Amino acid sequence: MRKFLLVMAVLFGAFTLAREWGHRVRFNRAEGSLQVERLGKDGAVLHEAFDPRRAPYLALYHGAGWCGPCQRFSPSLEAFYHGADKTGRVFQLVMVNYDESEADMIAYMREHGMEFPSVRRGEAGAWAAATGSGIPNLIVVDTATGKVVTSSFDGSTYQGCEKPLGVLRTIIAQGHP
Repeated sequence: MRKFLLVMAVLFGAFTLAREWGHRVRFNRAEGSLQVERLGKDGAVLHEAFDPRRAPYLALYHGAGWCGPCQRFSPSLEAFYHGADKTGRVFQLVMVNYDESEADMIAYMREHGMEFPSVRRGEAGAWAAATGSGIPNLIVVDTATGKVVTSSFDGSTYQGCEKPLGVLRTIIAQGHP
């Protein structure tokens, strides 16, 4: 009976690890550049190519204008981005937008003065992968390995966007860990 229970425990553990590994988001297979929209200094919408692997870290912000928690977090993210070094030497930020239309996405960007590039979820390919089941979700990815450094979700538990934003601040303060 003891052997049976031991075997069952080992099998259960192996199954749990395999299931967890299968659900882990990795971005190492995401390829190519993205066509993004960004607000120019004059408020005009600029369409440009965005290379997600240009910097060592990529922050993916999953959000939408219709999402109340997104509306509350977006000003914090914009203030952070506005004051950060945007040369792309350490990090880049792009919003993966869940709004119904491009017009809704642009209205959301204008509402919060978002300077960072945005792409609609359906046009982001593998870069639209998420680490949890809801928004807002801020994900920081090591672009060399495709591994998620931090996210708003710890497994299926939502921890909020402040935690990954804090990790991103630490990465920037260190220059490149």
